[in-house]
Order: sequence, then C-alpha cells, then structure tokens
Amino acid sequence: MSKLRYLKSPEELQAAAENNLEFFDAKMQAVKVFYKTTPGLVEQLIPSPLQPADDPIVRVVMSRVFVDLHDGLEFGAATFGVNCKYKDIDGIYEITMPMEGEGVVVGGRETYGEPKKIANVLASKDGDACSASVERHGIKYIEFNGNVTESIDTQSFTDHVFCFKVFPSCEQNKVCDQNPLLVKIDMHRTQTVNQKLDGELILRESPVDPVVDLPVEEVVSMTWEEGGSSSNASVMEEIDPMGYVPFMHSRYDG
Repeated sequence: MSKLRYLKSPEELQAAAENNLEFFDAKMQAVKVFYKTTPGLVEQLIPSPLQPADDPIVRVVMSRVFVDLHDGLEFGAATFGVNCKYKDIDGIYEITMPMEGEGVVVGGRETYGEPKKIANVLASKDGDACSASVERHGIKYIEFNGNVTESIDTQSFTDHVFCFKVFPSCEQNKVCDQNPLLVKIDMHRTQTVNQKLDGELILRESPVDPVVDLPVEEVVSMTWEEGGSSSNASVMEEIDPMGYVPFMHSRYDG
C-alpha cells in the first residue's frame, strides 16, 4: 500500500515543528525609511485597542532575508506600518507586509495574523548605491533609490510589532468565526552594518495596495542595515470583531 502524504507520523510532525520557518533565526539586509505624512491620516489607520503614537511616523522596510534551512532559503520581505502604542508599550502596527513566496505568506498569516501578500521584493547595494522596490500585479508601488552617505553605530534592539489574527467567517451573517486576537511579535535585531542613506522613496498608485494614501511629507531617516533577526510572539487580548471590520478588507485585495 502506498503512503498517504496527506497524513504525517508523530516523528514527521516533530521534525516539521523543529523546521518551522516562522521560528528560525535569519540574516537580513534592508533599506529602512521613516517618514511623516499628512497630519491626521495615521490616526485613522490604527484599530483599537492600539492607539496612535504621540508623534505619528510611517515605517517602510524592504529587505532580503536569508534563513539557514535545508540548502538555504532567500526571499524578499517588506513591511509598511505606522508607530503606535498598546497600553505602555511603544510599537509598530503593520498595515501590509508584501513577501515573496506562498510559504512565507501563508505561514506568517496563519501563525501571527501578519497581513502578508505575495509580491516581488528587491533590496540591494552595489558599492554605495542602494535600491529597493515592491511590485504586485505589475505595479511597482514602492521604490527607493539612494546612496550611502556615512556609517553610523550599530545597535541591538527589539521592535514590538502588532498584528491582528483574524479569519473571515464561513457563515454569511457573521464577520469572523471567533473574536480576532491582538498579537505582539517581538522582533529582535542585531545590526552588523548601519549606514545613513540619501535618496528618494517613491510611492505609486495601486488599487489594492494604496500606500500612496500616506504621502511622504517629511523624511525622518533613511538607512541601509545588515544583521541578524529572531522573533517570538504572544497573544495580548481578544478584540471586538466589529471594531476591526473597517480595516479587514485590505488584507485580501478587497
């Protein structure tokens, strides 16, 4: 009798758990941009119980990620979010997270509730020249081009990233099958390279990825970073699904 590959043995389940991409340390190189947008916009984008930060800022990261898994894994990863607060914790609320590859997208969405979408993500450095971009549906809706101006001190730090773990209901008269969960992901970063950049962040119109609705009004910082990354996460609380309904459609190109 042939083996049914839809069914795993206890030993295979254990091996799969030990090789879960979502819990592996990684190395990355990235363009990171912080900017201020039109006053009043960021405050409208943050679902309760998160609260706007005192000084609202947009954060854009476009990176290449390298994971020491099997023969090695490399993929592009981007995040587009805004700073926020949860009780006494300062963090980042991720609005959209374009990623390369189905496995990377599905794992993060189902494990952490990350708002990931399949996209082409590039980030590269050639000498002092740096470039990065995100493209979906034939539209390069985020692009950066710039040059290194100086090296600055490297740091080790933790970003507190907030996501909502939610899935639409199978019943037409319900929004979701259970209350959404607010998840806090602690992203631990150790930089080996940290360099200031001078360049331009370009946001273009995309019907299903409307990052251009948060126009760049003032650049706060632009950097090229390299280093290591690891993470852990925890559920903070259940939330009222109706409070999240106005935001949920953007996860699905709806």
